[in-house]
Amino acid sequence: MLWRKTVALGCALLALTGCGSAGTVDQAGGTDTAEPVVLTMAGIRDAAEAEDFVAQVERLSGGAVRIEATRRWRANDPEAEADLVREVRAGTYTLGVVGARAWHGLGVRSFDALLAPLEIADLTLEQAVLGDAGLTSQMLQGPAALGLEGIGILPGPLRRPAGVERQFLGPADYKGAGIAISAGEVAARSLAALGVTAVRHAFEGSPVNGFDGVELQIAAVRDNRYDGVLRSLTADVSLWPRPLTIVASRHALTPDQRDLLRRAALAAVPDSIEFIRSFEQEAISVLCRRDAIKLVTAGPERVRELRAAFAPVYAWLEEDRQTKDFLVRMRALRDRTPAEQALTCPASTGGTKTAPSATRSPIDGLYEVTWKN
Repeated sequence: MLWRKTVALGCALLALTGCGSAGTVDQAGGTDTAEPVVLTMAGIRDAAEAEDFVAQVERLSGGAVRIEATRRWRANDPEAEADLVREVRAGTYTLGVVGARAWHGLGVRSFDALLAPLEIADLTLEQAVLGDAGLTSQMLQGPAALGLEGIGILPGPLRRPAGVERQFLGPADYKGAGIAISAGEVAARSLAALGVTAVRHAFEGSPVNGFDGVELQIAAVRDNRYDGVLRSLTADVSLWPRPLTIVASRHALTPDQRDLLRRAALAAVPDSIEFIRSFEQEAISVLCRRDAIKLVTAGPERVRELRAAFAPVYAWLEEDRQTKDFLVRMRALRDRTPAEQALTCPASTGGTKTAPSATRSPIDGLYEVTWKN
């Protein structure tokens, strides 16, 4: 989960819930009345993950169009994303925020390339891929098969392997392991290629000590306090990202509204990446200060071995002609995008071996904020 650290989100949400719904958008993105157009949006993730998109909609429209966001819609329900797609198609919400990993199970393959194992290795590359309007606009045509319009793709954190007793470095370390994963066909097939039994798990604080490991973003390890149960986290292996897609019912938007929202989604990518990066760095600092989990590195040779082990998955993905084309274009972006260095503990915490209880800050922990108007 991701939380913004400013009061601005709360104020924005309060303002949005008080907006009216009258007014029409003209060619310039403005309105012919004083009342803003309010579009409803639901997602099973935290509101912070779409906040930059919400802000860009208001900025680009000059306040003429605003979004009223419902966060954590039926969170922890394994069928929530599929049901949200149906609710958006029925017009219950103008917009829905759906994890890219959910679409394959709904018969849409246009986002599979984003989830291919080891293809998006860091946040810089994720920004380059999602900032390519030509590439993402083609991916966003996929939901049309279900009566939906693709609006945008927002960045998500990188999912990494973390182990309870074993360290996940090369392919041999995965063989025979039981690993907790979030639902997703591409992830399940990828781990199966390594000899893993992938078990669908809700996380959100649910125990993980019954598994050999997990695939999870760093901030979730911290927020769920899984460090201590998880003993190692492989810092230089990004299995895949967790991007979010924004969709609308086919007839829910005017052409001008649709254009506005698509521009806003694309414009939100850099700020969203920076938010994820800062959140991830902060999470690393907390985990290193607690000193209950070890950051390990696989190294270039083991990463090449993992890529070779994933060959059957790449072949399966490339059976779909469009997915194969997307992968070619993504790899071209990778070849000209400088790679980031692997995450490490900050210098002020990296060498400490002090017991976690002695180094834990009084404010460390998991918080939930409820905004009321």
